[in-house]
Amino acid sequence: MEAADDDSSSSFPGYLLDGAFSPRIDRRQSSLPSVIVIGGGISGIAAARILQNASFKVLLLESRDRIGGRILTDYSFGCPIDMGASWLHGVCNENPLAPLIRRLGLTLYRTSGDNSVLYDHDLESYALFDIKGHQVPQQTVIEVGEVFKKILKETDKVRNEHTDDMSVSQAISIVLDRHPELRQEGLAHEVLQWYICRMEAWFAADADMISLRSWDEASSCLSLLMLFNFIWLC
Repeated sequence: MEAADDDSSSSFPGYLLDGAFSPRIDRRQSSLPSVIVIGGGISGIAAARILQNASFKVLLLESRDRIGGRILTDYSFGCPIDMGASWLHGVCNENPLAPLIRRLGLTLYRTSGDNSVLYDHDLESYALFDIKGHQVPQQTVIEVGEVFKKILKETDKVRNEHTDDMSVSQAISIVLDRHPELRQEGLAHEVLQWYICRMEAWFAADADMISLRSWDEASSCLSLLMLFNFIWLC
């Protein structure tokens, strides 16, 4: 019996290395495993990068004509307006984005201090302003917030009545048609739109694109709507 040398091919029987089989083996050894990543937001991009660094062949699919997901700055008003991902919670090593931001050299601005109410997610802490710069009375904000809770509760009944899914916006329209007393006028209507806007901000989608069937599966969305306490109504 002949001793094997350092050539790894000698460990295979000769019939596996003839013209019929060896090309297949070579292709198998040289090809990279393939992965499809669906969604080009920050999570999808990060996953694609990690997989690529791990020698995977990655195909990233994004339905929009841009990547970035909620990370988007709008310049259409002549000034930069962040549509999402503008607030870094906890500028420390516990937030995985903090080291990345430091490496990019981005400027950070402190948004809280000893007298801040940024983390008091109760209605009494909100400071809403109308389009003319006048502060909305806190009592109005609280009262409309209670109305919004009732509207969301009624949309649950609409969901139970329909086997087919619909948007949250459609369900709200049905509720307001059934309960005209829940409709708001004037400034109160603007505050109600703000509550709906907060819901859209959480899901990064318009209300007519949010599923009525599954919008509240993860957790109680109403508490998540109270993320910000200072906003201009427009």
